[in-house]
Amino acid sequence: RLNPFSTLPGYGMDYWPKDAKLIQVDINGDRIGLTKPVEVGIQGDARLVADGILAGLSPSAGDAGRAEREALIAGKKAAWATELEAMDHEQDDVGTTWNERCRQRQPERMSPRIAWRAIKRALPSEAIISSDIGNNCAIGNAYPSFEAGRKYLSPGLFGPCGYGFPSILGAKIGQPGVPVVGFAGDGAFGISMNELTACGRGDWPAVTMVVFRNYQWGAEKRNTTLWYSDNFVGTELNDGVEYAQVARACGLQGVKVETAAALEEALRSAVEGQMKRRETTLIEVVLNQELGEPFRRDAMTAPVQVAGITNDGA
Repeated sequence: RLNPFSTLPGYGMDYWPKDAKLIQVDINGDRIGLTKPVEVGIQGDARLVADGILAGLSPSAGDAGRAEREALIAGKKAAWATELEAMDHEQDDVGTTWNERCRQRQPERMSPRIAWRAIKRALPSEAIISSDIGNNCAIGNAYPSFEAGRKYLSPGLFGPCGYGFPSILGAKIGQPGVPVVGFAGDGAFGISMNELTACGRGDWPAVTMVVFRNYQWGAEKRNTTLWYSDNFVGTELNDGVEYAQVARACGLQGVKVETAAALEEALRSAVEGQMKRRETTLIEVVLNQELGEPFRRDAMTAPVQVAGITNDGA
């Protein structure tokens, strides 16, 4: 999907083929050519357009070099999976030390990547998942894999904070026979947590919700560590709030975990309870405060002198 987020470099890799001629298909004509220059723009339903294009191609179209391309892609994919499994922590940009300080300050706490590897091991292959906005979910988007379509719900370009919980409730209503798991950081979850008071009603299907606790608005704080010398404003959350206890107070199952093994077991148990006993479970995952890549490195620049005041206060 062509939008300002989906075409940005990830993990430092700028994959966009700048010399390619682009055919863009979008149901919304206003989006065609909005992000990248296109050679051909087609307004229409993606499936119908794809079927029309395929009908006009010969059966052997694309066969030249197919085996080599498939082998190259398989090799790259396997290498990336191996590299991803080896990543335990987030790296600091040159001149910043936030992540290193987090690890020193809370050595006993899980990092987001260690938590996501545990989630990947426990997540059913047929599950529908939703991902909220925020730093922990952005890190986690690299981990789940899917064998079928219509399994991943994301706020995308709209960027609504609090999307993860209500969207997974909707997914379960639409697909009651499929396990569903929602993901959100504690900042984003706070926007829609009032749904806890509603989703436990007898006629609502059960869901599983995972909330990452790092007591901060991570995406906003990441921008501050990179561009504003840790001059945090409005990024801290109350470390006395216990979301698992809030869930239990709403008549739901609430579990707090602090290790990868406990998280893996809790997620397996919660999904089993969802499918066999109609239990809605909130899993509160306590993490350290490491921060991954900012959403857009092109969105900000380092402060300059304004009204005679510089970044260092001089």
